[in-house]
Formats: sequence, C-alpha cells, structure tokens
Amino acid sequence: MKKSTLLIAAILVAMPFIQAQDPPQIQQKTTILMPPRVIITVVRPERHEQVLRGEQQMIQWATIGDIGRPTIEIKKGDAVVRSYALVTPVGPIAGKWRWTWDVPADLATGTDYRVRVAAENGRASDHGSYFSVVASKIEIYMPRAGSHFRRGSTMTIHFRCFNVTQNLKVYPLNYANYPIAVNIPPNTSLVEWPTAGTSPDGRVIMPTGGRIIVSTMDGSVFAQSHAYTIDD
Repeated sequence: MKKSTLLIAAILVAMPFIQAQDPPQIQQKTTILMPPRVIITVVRPERHEQVLRGEQQMIQWATIGDIGRPTIEIKKGDAVVRSYALVTPVGPIAGKWRWTWDVPADLATGTDYRVRVAAENGRASDHGSYFSVVASKIEIYMPRAGSHFRRGSTMTIHFRCFNVTQNLKVYPLNYANYPIAVNIPPNTSLVEWPTAGTSPDGRVIMPTGGRIIVSTMDGSVFAQSHAYTIDD
C-alpha cells in the first residue's frame, strides 16, 4: 500500500475524534471600573489650638473627590461627644471647605479633643490634630507672622481676652524677667514695647527672632504670638 493511501486512511480514522472536541473558547476582556479616589484632610482646628466653649469655631478640611454632605464628629479621647450629620459646608475657598461649629457652653474642658470628618457615602474620613477646649483664653493679633521691627523701635502688641478676670503681664518669650508690661487689666487691648528687641533698661540684647507672651499674672491662661524678626 502506498504511503499516500496510508495517510488518507489515518486522517479518516482521526476525524470523528477531532469533530468531537469542543470548539475553542474565545476569551472576552472584562473592564473593571474603579470608583473615583476620595481623600479628606482635616486642617483646622490646628494642632494645640484653643477653642473657646460657648463661642463659634471654624472647622476646615481639604478634599480630593466628592464627599457629599459630610458628618462631623467631635471626639474627646476615643469617645464621640458631639455628632453633626450631613452638614452643608461653605466652599471650596482656596481649595478648602469650612463649617462653623457652635461650641456648646457645657462642653468639658480638655486638651485631648479631635475632629473627625466622614464622607456622606462612607468612603473616606480623617481625624484632625489634637486641640483644647477652654473656658477662657487670650488671642494675640499683632505682631503678625513674619513681622519685622528695627531693634530699639516701638512694637505695638494687640491682643484680646475672653472670659479672663485676672490682670496680665506681657513679655518676650524666654525673657519673663524683662517684662514689657505687668499687672494690666484684662480689658486692655494693646501694649507698646518702645525698645523692641532690647530690655527696657537697655542691658539685655535679645535674639533677632522672637515671640510675645501675654498671660495672666499666675500664668494659668496665656497666649503666644506668631514669630517676628528684629532687624539690627
């Protein structure tokens, strides 16, 4: 028998087995759509900021993606002491959203408070830095951050007291022994330092960088200004 005849015979024998095989499967590509990325970053209250109970406080956060109407929680330690669901924030202004919190007058004082902001759909949340809730405080408005003063010139210090009943003292940071003013009433709104960067007696030359402290006479309530620079 010729070889060609044998090859044809082998093919005929194999054909039923070939036809019995399942046809090859065509794999279909599946596209999985991921939900948009959502991130929340709480930026205020700032670290160690003092929040006065009974007053208003701005809560501020930045976002990536849409978080809808968030829920804001006020936490003391790990416990939620106040919760505000589905608030309507203002913004974005300079990339940040804000909401005004009416701080309850009966909220306990403490240094272990944090704000948590959670997205409406629950896909993202963030805790802010620890801040304090206080019953009284002092705020310093001037000198502003980055202010420059020539040594020996007059620096005007502006501040305001909230629920403070004691008299005050004003002095450069780390120079409490060289006060600018002492025993002034808490309704005072400004004090002048006529020899900025130098002690009143002229014997102590202070560093070119500094801050101002305004405190009660016993130091129980105090505030620290932004950093300023003394130019020689």
